[in-house]
Amino acid sequence: MFGKNLKKIRSVRNLSQQEFADIFDLKRATLGAYEEERSNPKLETVVKIANHFSISIDELLTKELTVNRLLRFNEAITTEYTYRNDGFEAIKCITPEVKEEFILQFANIISNIDLPTIKLPNVTGKDKIAFVIDDLTMSGGSAGFYPKDIIIGTEIPLNELDTLNGELAVALANEQLYFRKFTHNNNAVMLTANHPGVEPILLNTNNIKAVWKIIHVFRYTMLTNDNALEQRLAQMESTLAALQQKSSSQM
Repeated sequence: MFGKNLKKIRSVRNLSQQEFADIFDLKRATLGAYEEERSNPKLETVVKIANHFSISIDELLTKELTVNRLLRFNEAITTEYTYRNDGFEAIKCITPEVKEEFILQFANIISNIDLPTIKLPNVTGKDKIAFVIDDLTMSGGSAGFYPKDIIIGTEIPLNELDTLNGELAVALANEQLYFRKFTHNNNAVMLTANHPGVEPILLNTNNIKAVWKIIHVFRYTMLTNDNALEQRLAQMESTLAALQQKSSSQM
């Protein structure tokens, strides 16, 4: 059902083939081949699409998605990140909706303007801030990060940037937020992305306003059990391999 589901997702989301392909770093012709069932997707592509649209891998591959199902997802996009469980401590959360304001008014926003909050078990809010990922910059590799994943960081003094070598962190610089792997060298910081199509960025330390070292990661996924996820991915690999072998034998 993969190809049919892609068409339906595009229709509900009002995306052209080119717009959809750009989100996942695909060629338009490749997407067309998937939709017309002339080609089978790579496992990495299936996982990216499922994560991006908050759809389980099983649904995306084996069930025909209904418009109602997709519309419920669209409504869920605007769900507030504030959770009212008094047993957990609130952590200020930078969602895509407030990110621009956070960047522009960084000096005052944390103390003077209400931010969304999120409450998570075993994570205290003191000296921490959460960020909701909204792009595919760090999506490469087996441990990639995808939209709606939540990362939580603790602020690092700017005179201690050398402690971040090889670490994941979020930097506020040049009126942008960068979530990358850090390498510090003298008065410069190299920011490296996971996605192979994203070039590294070199920042002068004088341009960095704040840095948060990532200490917690919460995946936005409908598969809540790690072992189950590994088993499902293994099943998918076998299924896709079988489909590819069958396709090859018919040519």
